Amino acid sequence: MKEFHNFGDEMLKAVTIKDGHANFFTPLRFIFAYMVLIGHSFVVIGGTDTSEPHIFFHFTFSYLAVNLFFIASGFLVTGSMLYRKDAASFVSARILRIYPGLIAHVILMIVVFGAMTTSLPLWEYFTHTDTLKQPFIVLPFLESSMHLPGILENNSEHQASAALWTLRYELLAYVGTLVAFFLGLLKHRWMLFAQFAVFAIAFPLTHVLGIYDDLPATIQSLLRFGVCYGLGAAIYGYRDKIKLHLALIPILFGFSALIHNSVMFEISVMISLGYMLFWMAYVNIPKLNFLQKMNDVSYGLYIYHWAVIQGIFHFLPDVNVWQLIAIGSPIAVSLAYLSWIFVEKPALALKPKFTNMLKRQKTPPLNV
Repeated sequence: MKEFHNFGDEMLKAVTIKDGHANFFTPLRFIFAYMVLIGHSFVVIGGTDTSEPHIFFHFTFSYLAVNLFFIASGFLVTGSMLYRKDAASFVSARILRIYPGLIAHVILMIVVFGAMTTSLPLWEYFTHTDTLKQPFIVLPFLESSMHLPGILENNSEHQASAALWTLRYELLAYVGTLVAFFLGLLKHRWMLFAQFAVFAIAFPLTHVLGIYDDLPATIQSLLRFGVCYGLGAAIYGYRDKIKLHLALIPILFGFSALIHNSVMFEISVMISLGYMLFWMAYVNIPKLNFLQKMNDVSYGLYIYHWAVIQGIFHFLPDVNVWQLIAIGSPIAVSLAYLSWIFVEKPALALKPKFTNMLKRQKTPPLNV
């Protein structure tokens, strides 16, 4: 009983954001990736993007999860840039976090997943132009869905990697942070807040002007993720000033619900999500501290889950959504674990060497 009271007391204490690695971002990112798996399982079974259930007004599992990823990323990546204060170190860290796992994923999708699920003869599949061009369009994010020839013929969706499209905006956010650093726009905390303010004004303004629905999908996504990433950056800037209280979380979401017909609804929900995220990331629960050291399999789970659940539905078309989640979860998590152990973690260990290599790249003098 005493332990229960102590636990309750800890929950009611104000939570502060601390520097260092003592936080729960790793398990939280796993939860976010798993939320995407759940949401996409409904999409695979239902056959359309609208098949995913809404959990808070028009927001779905996957929509909220991806936004949470971007809020966390804005905080952590901005912090990384300001801690390193070195472009080469920052670039090496970002490249090694994204690309080794992505390259391995693209190869496996082509060689294993595509070969297992295509209706074409294997020689025709492997020599098909759409197969051969995939690394050249996916890795630079020109196109990310991996429409491999003949795959998943009986499924509603015929793509191997539906989740990769958000990585394009993640990479753009990294570039934006790097450019802001070079321009001196990360020197003051108000500058970090401005990153959020610009998008938090632009997003609802496009709705007020009635132009949001007419904007290209790329611009819509930039506005959406700009709000989230900017919010994370702003919270990093004011992290020493912020105190987080559990009781305020339902109040924030309640307020958001009250203004759900307002153009500020999305902004209000993102602020509520951000507040909840950082309370969960920094709450003091000593008995759960072991989770802080868990393997970071969230990226692998995020990029592999779609192929897993699509493949299961391809071979077992009579499964329902809960069976799909039950069968797909251990397979997707296992692939994510293997990706972390054999690809991502070893690649991240190369950061010092890669950083030094980038620093040695100097422009040769011009011969005049």
